[in-house]
Amino acid sequence: MDQPRHQIYLIPGFFGFSSLGEISYFRAVREILEDVFIRRGIDVEIIGVDTLPTASIKERAQKLIRTVDDHRGFDDGVALHFVGHSTGALDARLAATPGAQLERPSSAGSIDENLRTVVSIGAPHYGTPLANFFSTFYGQNLLYLVTLVMIVGLWRRPIRLLAGLLGQVTRVNDLLHLNDSLIEQITDQLLKDFNEDVEREVRRFLHSILDDQGSMVQLTPEGMDIFNATVPDAPGTRYVSYATAAPAPTQVLRKIRLRHLLTPLNKVLYGTLWTLTSRAHSGYDYHSPIEAKDAISGHPLPFDINESTSDGVVPTLSQIWGDFRGVVRADHLDVVGHYLRGPFDVQDGADWFGSGARFDRADFEWLWEDIGHVMIETSERDDTAAD
Repeated sequence: MDQPRHQIYLIPGFFGFSSLGEISYFRAVREILEDVFIRRGIDVEIIGVDTLPTASIKERAQKLIRTVDDHRGFDDGVALHFVGHSTGALDARLAATPGAQLERPSSAGSIDENLRTVVSIGAPHYGTPLANFFSTFYGQNLLYLVTLVMIVGLWRRPIRLLAGLLGQVTRVNDLLHLNDSLIEQITDQLLKDFNEDVEREVRRFLHSILDDQGSMVQLTPEGMDIFNATVPDAPGTRYVSYATAAPAPTQVLRKIRLRHLLTPLNKVLYGTLWTLTSRAHSGYDYHSPIEAKDAISGHPLPFDINESTSDGVVPTLSQIWGDFRGVVRADHLDVVGHYLRGPFDVQDGADWFGSGARFDRADFEWLWEDIGHVMIETSERDDTAAD
């Protein structure tokens, strides 16, 4: 039997995009996955999905299917792998569901025959209380600001540009009550060094967050309760999940040094998001409690894994689905390549959440190499069974 041609679709979360100008959401992921497949002598194509940040899961899933069709992923001899970060994993689950009422291109075949794995990293399978807040007026402004800071960080603009402008934003209450004029002022300040074309593209992307909040309602624990009841796993497809967990902000704040006081925004952002995420909803349970052990090191984590534990955006126990590979000590953006120690580092990238998770390059490589091996192992197992 001929070896299949592998296609990996990288699906961003609700902060997400595939690329904006030269900005990449999955930073350095493509290179690691390609290396894993090349070392095994396997042909692979890695495709970033240009999704809509906060649109409904249905609309995002349809975008994924159209992308697969555009890249001939429904052809015979293709082994499909969906890798979703955050909401991207839910897009993958819906797109993979047999009989889902989705608009499909007339040329699109059955996804069941080609899809081998659905991998989720940091995904809100049981919802996140943060979505309840993002659905409010104040929450929309906060989501806009978090996304703006992340984009600027990916563009390698030092966060210290905010020092004078945001000196007053040092408390959660300040951050939650940002008004439109200050938001616009921050946007102008942070985008002033971008060229006109990229600035226009970034502003259009940011405004799309305010225009369409469909996924925010769906990502609440209440919304995901309905999603899970109506979106079954596809038979024959392997579902694999990795959960992320980061320290509580009280632990982070105790470790702040003088240089960090010059740029408090990433600490305040992380503390705000973590606090909102920790408020579990009564009556909507996550996955049952698990042992607090780091999947990478094998060592116990310095904090418990309970309903309040999260990566700053999604509760850790909400991220477990299917074949669970373990907990990675990281915040929500660390695992897609944005894990460096702080705004004064000269390396490419920055740790914009300031979570204190201590996720590093070695951890990043371990995670994505493991994901690559999981996809290869699954495909080889399926091919053997077919023979």
